Amino acid sequence: MRLGFCGYTNYNCGIGLFIYELYTYLGGDSILSVGHVKGPQRVWSDKQITSARPPNRMAVKKYLDDFAPTVVLFIETPFNEALISMARERGIRIVGISMHETGNLMRLDADLYICPSVCAWEKAWVESKVLLFLPIGLKLFPFRERTGHTFLMNIGYGGPGDRRQAGAVIQAFKSLPNPDARLIINSQVNFPGREEDPRIEYRLRNFDEPKDCYADGDIYLSPTAYDGYGRPVLESMACGLPCLTTDADPMNLFQHDPDFLIQPSRTFKMSSNWVYDTTYNVVSAEDLKAKMEWLLNIDTAKYSRWARAQAEAQSWESEIDYKSVWLEALESV
Repeated sequence: MRLGFCGYTNYNCGIGLFIYELYTYLGGDSILSVGHVKGPQRVWSDKQITSARPPNRMAVKKYLDDFAPTVVLFIETPFNEALISMARERGIRIVGISMHETGNLMRLDADLYICPSVCAWEKAWVESKVLLFLPIGLKLFPFRERTGHTFLMNIGYGGPGDRRQAGAVIQAFKSLPNPDARLIINSQVNFPGREEDPRIEYRLRNFDEPKDCYADGDIYLSPTAYDGYGRPVLESMACGLPCLTTDADPMNLFQHDPDFLIQPSRTFKMSSNWVYDTTYNVVSAEDLKAKMEWLLNIDTAKYSRWARAQAEAQSWESEIDYKSVWLEALESV
């Protein structure tokens, strides 16, 4: 099997990281690299063709003709119509990975869909699908034991409906009586309507390396309302930050300690832009505040080591042979 990939090749977005890890750990043969607004394309292979977004038919044709993959895998992106049609003409099999948010992907006619979470599986109406856990690769997320109590939150580009629930975090943090409490918020876009508090530091940053997202702070806050796969939970824990997140799929797929799970106060369905029929989990303000107060007094070093152990157990480097399971699914297409 000559395994090819179509997608982003940068570290500034989750899908780019997925492509990198799958290419690295599954032994990818070639890449059709698609441009992305969050960062420049990287060269990961000597069998790589770069294209604008969406990829035009000329770039797709050159990629398929030059490298002749037998299976091509793409993630979520709804601009692969040319890839699928031209691959079919050549007898090349197509596999798509579906995230929780995905709507348009299921309108494409791939040979197989891989759903890496239960919520993605439940949304996929196609019959040609399998449920496979998507592990984390530890190479890009080195561990450092944390010992303080500074909160860290990355909101990235945000998304419809304030999916990172930064507003709720800020309000909960402002109500904490501890004058020494600290909160760092990293964002890839200007933070609208931010509330001034000398204990809160807002940073407008676009990180070149994934580990840099988690370099600062001691405790990671990820009270996400919905997520494509919830990987910041695993990434932060791999870097040694205990992670407080939402008790909802897919976020609680990774965090197994109930003390670090925030209960939703209510849920509803939403659809907006690329987000399709997605469950939005509004975190409980009371539970969020109570958990943050408790976190200010924990033995951070102890939980830091435990966080890394959780990530290691859910990684490509764990004792579970994830590679064989994934390759078996791809070879069966």
